[in-house]
Amino acid sequence: MSLPNEIVFGSRLIKLDYIEHELASKKNMFGEFETSKNLMTIDKSLEPIEMSNTLLHEIFHLLHDEYKIELPAKAEEITCNSLANGICHVLYQNQNLLEFLYKSLKKD
Repeated sequence: MSLPNEIVFGSRLIKLDYIEHELASKKNMFGEFETSKNLMTIDKSLEPIEMSNTLLHEIFHLLHDEYKIELPAKAEEITCNSLANGICHVLYQNQNLLEFLYKSLKKD
């Protein structure tokens, strides 16, 4: 399965940049969303479930920015982490739910 290169959200086009693990480790990150650049940077060495979790985490940062959810940085990080972990657990444990969501949201 190929990794997405971009995410479209409303009028925003978010570019995805996958970086080497060494650089991600040096920056002490799995992923990062730079709102001013519309850029998500992700450690490309992550296992598929970690990659999914990290992408969701960064998408939650995008939603915080887009919908002007005002939280202190630490609270935003905890919120994004908790939501990404929770969504990953629910979808992992309920494959039928994931299939339903995919089919119901799929463009014809």
